[in-house]
Amino acid sequence: MLRSILICIVGVYASASLMAQNRIADQNEIGWVPVTIQARITERWHLHSEIQWRRANLFQLPQQNLLRAGVTWQANPWHRFQAGYAWVLTYPYGDFPLAENGTFAEHRTYQQWQFIAETKSTGGQFSSRLRTEQRWLEVLDTNASFVRWNYLNRIRLMQRMQWPLKKIHKQMYLALSDEILIGFGKNIGLNVFDQNRLFGLLGLNLNKSVQLETGIMNQILQQGKAVNGKPVFQYNTGPVLSLNVRL
Repeated sequence: MLRSILICIVGVYASASLMAQNRIADQNEIGWVPVTIQARITERWHLHSEIQWRRANLFQLPQQNLLRAGVTWQANPWHRFQAGYAWVLTYPYGDFPLAENGTFAEHRTYQQWQFIAETKSTGGQFSSRLRTEQRWLEVLDTNASFVRWNYLNRIRLMQRMQWPLKKIHKQMYLALSDEILIGFGKNIGLNVFDQNRLFGLLGLNLNKSVQLETGIMNQILQQGKAVNGKPVFQYNTGPVLSLNVRL
């Protein structure tokens, strides 16, 4: 499992290095604070809610806000299915901002399958998540007035490994995850490869219901437009602090 994650990571970053000379690079320091709450209705059905506060210039400027709500069905201890809705607000940031004409909104619906397995030899955990998204992005004119909604499709594959750190603290763990996002459909511009997100995290189980994680993320994001005939790639790096609650 770990080998698959590492191969995927190496492939993405090797490709990025080889193509760097043909693109415009936009370096940004970012910080993300996600809060996730899972509320159990029955043994198999759960409600999912999520808030993500994303900032640029190391929390000094707004980057993006995200609200997500969904319903999860747990088929068995290993397989979970979820569907829901997300609202996103993207702000201008960086040297070549996505929101060049002003802050724009996005509506999403999504469906996902998640597989979770324990590794008995180490006491760790492996998870894989496949998500499809239907996206409606607000298009603005140069006066920041609404023009239309642009419909896009995207597929996301996330893989994560988690290892306990019992020799340090019995409730601590180390996690590595990588997620690749691919756009598809008739309205996709340059960014068929949408982005890649790599996380290295240190976690703490505060109790059976609450987890706190902190670490570093690296995001490679390709914009759907070109500048002077060259694609624009954002290279975003910064801290992450997340809170996960299960009720």
